[in-house]
Amino acid sequence: MLITGATAMAKITKARAYANNEVAFIAWQLDGMINDCLGFDIVRIRPDGAEPDKGLPTWVAFPGQKNPDWIPQDTGVWPVQKLWWRDLTLRQHRADTGRRDSGFQVKYSIRPVGKAAPGRAPVPVRQAKHYDGNAIPLGYLGPARETNTILIDANFDGVRATFTNGILAAQWLERALEAAGKPFTKDSIRKEIKDPKSDIRAYLTGDVLETVTLFLTDKAFDDGSIKFALYELSDKQLVDLLIANKNRVEVILSNSSKDRGGVVWDTTNRDARGRLKKEHVPLHDRMFNNGHIGHNKFAVWSDKHGTPRAVMTGSTNWTSTGLCGQANNALIVESDDAAKAYAEYWQRLLDDKFPNPKPITSAGGGPQKQGKNIRTDNQTPAQLQLKKPDDLILWYSPNTDRTSKGTDTPPDLEMLFDLMRHAEDAIFFLAFLPSRAGANSIIQTAIDCGLTGKKPLVVGAISDPTAMPGYVAPDKNGATEAQREGRRQFMFDKDRVHVTLAEALNDTVGDFERECLKVGNAIIHDKVVVIDPLSSKCVVATGSHNLGFKASYENDENLMILRGNQALAQAYAVHALDVYDHYRFRAWQAKEHAEGKPTFSGKLNKDDKWLRDYASGKKGDIARYFL
Repeated sequence: MLITGATAMAKITKARAYANNEVAFIAWQLDGMINDCLGFDIVRIRPDGAEPDKGLPTWVAFPGQKNPDWIPQDTGVWPVQKLWWRDLTLRQHRADTGRRDSGFQVKYSIRPVGKAAPGRAPVPVRQAKHYDGNAIPLGYLGPARETNTILIDANFDGVRATFTNGILAAQWLERALEAAGKPFTKDSIRKEIKDPKSDIRAYLTGDVLETVTLFLTDKAFDDGSIKFALYELSDKQLVDLLIANKNRVEVILSNSSKDRGGVVWDTTNRDARGRLKKEHVPLHDRMFNNGHIGHNKFAVWSDKHGTPRAVMTGSTNWTSTGLCGQANNALIVESDDAAKAYAEYWQRLLDDKFPNPKPITSAGGGPQKQGKNIRTDNQTPAQLQLKKPDDLILWYSPNTDRTSKGTDTPPDLEMLFDLMRHAEDAIFFLAFLPSRAGANSIIQTAIDCGLTGKKPLVVGAISDPTAMPGYVAPDKNGATEAQREGRRQFMFDKDRVHVTLAEALNDTVGDFERECLKVGNAIIHDKVVVIDPLSSKCVVATGSHNLGFKASYENDENLMILRGNQALAQAYAVHALDVYDHYRFRAWQAKEHAEGKPTFSGKLNKDDKWLRDYASGKKGDIARYFL
C-alpha cells in the first residue's frame, strides 16, 4: 500500500466483472477517498495468454489536449473517472469494424492513478501519442485489484442470447464511413446496413443475425421444418433465406405501416410479401388496419418427425434497421415444451381468420381484430420447467376479452408487475414505447417500486420521448405557454431510480462531433425487464411484448419470463446498462442545453474533485449493487 505522509492511502477493496457476448461491465469499490486521484487504469487480461495484457481504450482527453481524429489512447493515458466501466472493445474494435470470435475468458486489473511524482510507480504509455497537446505523465497511487474471470459466449446456462450493437449515435460510426470513403448521412447509413457484404452491417448486428437465422442456416436444424410469425420483413438477405428454404418453412406475415397517402396498409412488407408469393413460399397474410398489430418475431423449429424442439424469439424485426439500427435482442430456447407452446400459439394465429384490409380502408374502419377464441386461449400461460418447475412462463397476446385497450391490468402484465413489486435489490429495463408517459406499463411500475417499499435500484432507458415519465404533450390551444409547449423529459433521477431517454449529440462537444440518432422509427427496440440479476430468484422478461397495456389488449405478442437463470439475467443486465450508460451522457447534455445550463466540456477533470461524491456515497449506487 502506498503511504502519503503519515496517512495510509485509500485503496480498491473489491472488483467484479460481468459480461454478455458483446460487452463487459466492470465495477470496483474503495475504502475511502484516494487523494490526487485522476482516475483508474483498467487492463484486460487473457488468462490463456492468447493476447498480451491490454489497457482499455479511451477517447476523452485532459484539458489542454485534443483528440480531433478520435484516436483511442488507453486508460494509462486518459484514465476512467468513474467506479464502473464498460469494455466496449471486448469483441468489436473501435478503430475499425473488426470483431473477435467469442468463446474466450478475460479478467480485469484496476489501479488508481494520479500525476507522476516521486515515489509513484510510473504508468506505462502503451501506445504512441496521437493527440494534440502536451502529455500528462501519470503514476500509480496504490495497488491493483483484479476482477473475477468471465467467459465471453452466447450460451447462458442453456439459453442462447445475443444483442445487437445497433447504437448509431456513436462517434466511431462517422469515422468508419469516412474510412470507407462514404458520407456520414442517413441515406449512407441506410445503404450500408442493407448491404450483406458491409463490415459496418456485420459490426452493428453483432451475433443477432446469426441467431434469428440459425434454424435456416445451421446443420443441426437441417432435417426439420420452421414456422415463423413475423411483424416486419424487408431485409433482402433474410427474404432470400426464406426463399432458399421454402420447402421447409411456413410464414405468418403481418403488416406494420401504411403509405403516406394512408391507403395502402403494407408499406414495409409489400415487396417481401410479393417476392415470397411469387416464389411459392407457404405464406399466410395477417394484416391489420386499425392500430392493432401482429407484432411477433418468433420461429419454431420442429424435427423431421414434426415434434417442436426449439424456439427463437426476442425483439428483433426482420429488417435492416432491426438488425443494425436499433438496440435489440434475440434468444433461442431448446425445449420441447416451450417449442410446443409456441407452435400451438402459431396455430391459434393461423386459425384466427379475418379479411385483409382493402387499400382504401381507413384506420379503424374494418373488422381486422383478433377474435374471441384466441383471446380466451391466451389468458392461460404455459408454465414450464427448464431445470426447475415454473422457471419458464410463456404468455401470448391478445389475452383480454375487451378488443380495445382498457383500464384493467391484463393477466400477463399482472404477473410481471407482481414479480417487479417483489424485487429485493434491483430492476433494469429497456423499453421502446409501451405507453404515454410510461403509465400502465413496466416504466411506471419500475419507478413506483424504486420509490416505495424495499426501494430497489432501478435503471432504465427509453426510446421514445412520449414514453418518458413526466412527458406532457403540447397543446396548441393551451391557455398558457407551458401548456402549448408541453413538457419533454430527458432524464428521471430520484433516490436510486435512474431513467434516461435515448438521445444523440446535436452539436460538437469537445472532441465529440454531431451524431445520427436513428434511421428508422425506434432507437431502443428492446422490450426487457431484469429483476435481481445477482440473486438465485432472478427474472428476465423479454420477447416482442412492448410491456404496456396496449400490447396485451390489441396486439399479437409473445412474452417469455425466465426465472432463476443468473447467467442469463446478468447478461441482460449488462445489455441494459450498456444502452443506459451510452444514452445517459447524451440525455444529460440535451437536458442541460434545453435548460440553458453549461454542458459537459468533453474533457476529463484535472484534479480529484470528481471522486469525492463517489467516496462519500452520493454517487456510485450502480457500482455498489454489482459489488
